[in-house]
Amino acid sequence: MPHAPSFARHGSEKMIYDIRMGPQCIHHEGEYFAAYQANPKGGKALPHIIKRGRDGQWSEPVVLGDVKTYDHHLAPVIWLDAELRIHALYHCHITAHESVHVVSKAPLDITQWEPAPPVAPSISYPSVFPLRDGRVLLFHRPLGHMGYWTYQVSSDGGFSWRHPARPLVDFDRDPKIPGDDWAGSYHSAAISPDGQRLCLAFVYWDERLWPHPRYGRSMGHRNRCHLYYAELELASGELRNIDGELLPRPLNRKQAEQCLVWDTGDRLTNMPAISFDAEDSPCLAVPLSESSPQDCAFWFIRRESGQWRRTKITDTNDTWNAAHLERPDDKSFTAWLVVNDAVTALPYGGGELQEWRSADKGETWARQASISPSDNYLCNNPRPVIDRFGQPLPRTLLFFGWPGPHGICQAPDGTLAEGTFTGEAFLWREGQWL
Repeated sequence: MPHAPSFARHGSEKMIYDIRMGPQCIHHEGEYFAAYQANPKGGKALPHIIKRGRDGQWSEPVVLGDVKTYDHHLAPVIWLDAELRIHALYHCHITAHESVHVVSKAPLDITQWEPAPPVAPSISYPSVFPLRDGRVLLFHRPLGHMGYWTYQVSSDGGFSWRHPARPLVDFDRDPKIPGDDWAGSYHSAAISPDGQRLCLAFVYWDERLWPHPRYGRSMGHRNRCHLYYAELELASGELRNIDGELLPRPLNRKQAEQCLVWDTGDRLTNMPAISFDAEDSPCLAVPLSESSPQDCAFWFIRRESGQWRRTKITDTNDTWNAAHLERPDDKSFTAWLVVNDAVTALPYGGGELQEWRSADKGETWARQASISPSDNYLCNNPRPVIDRFGQPLPRTLLFFGWPGPHGICQAPDGTLAEGTFTGEAFLWREGQWL
């Protein structure tokens, strides 16, 4: 298989970030703007931005700024304001002074940047959503692993922000049962089709690094289980479960039982992809482990007659293998899944990017095609490309890949190898490489 063209090289782990952060690619009137982290020298992965013009040519990449150390969490996210100036937010993880907010000096121009006002005292995992009324919403986690999840809104495109008084979800708040004081959560989020709700799908994170009851060893950053769903009404600030029942703010782990989609027991899972059916009810695509951490499968979850219903899509080997979910029409769904049957998983997943479709509302699934850029290439984190109003382009994916069988900068013995990062970023639309 010939190697597909990439628009960026020398990418680090999570060159294109997972579902907890975004957007990293915006389309506006025939032009694409993509942000990623890379460094041809290795070491620190620096935030970059690049532009694809209407003529189909990619510009030279521009480095947005420096970072203090290597940390894949420091990846950039971008959005456009009403004047079409590009905002970039990067270096976001844990401590108050680290996040950097810059804005382009001219509309749709990536060549010159200037400092913009700080966004929040502490930010991790920023997800930015343009709202229909012109405001911009930021969903994120302040503080560290045991921090909480919250949101804030800007009425001027991202230059100033209204800080909320209270967090939304805080799993270790007011612990009720043993282990709750070590309870955290990780979230994926989406704006509802009517634009009125912030939809949150999240998993429980057990910070205790003790031997896992099913697998007999510490699972580290894979130690996530259960699946929950809640909705924030943007007008009122009220948090509700799928049945419309009012929830307390902040929502702790015990109270989140009212939001439970799937009690996975001691099986591992991770943040799900989110879409919506023809009635605007949420649909989720999520990985789940079974007999071993590498014995996994993707599941499609939907509402039917007031209940959550699950359908297996296909097997894979890691809960870090990512998914993207779309609904092309009232009866169909398309899932882009990272599939791997290797015995050994990679530090943060990776495999063949495959397209799967269902023509019966998710009841049955069939594999359609491979989207991987070449043979023996591993991919991860298929993400949507959005327009300036936050609407995703159909059948358009941003993702990254690298030559297998090991992880990026991973030596055969599992240690980190010296040298350049091997990641490449790809933009795919309707079967074409852009």
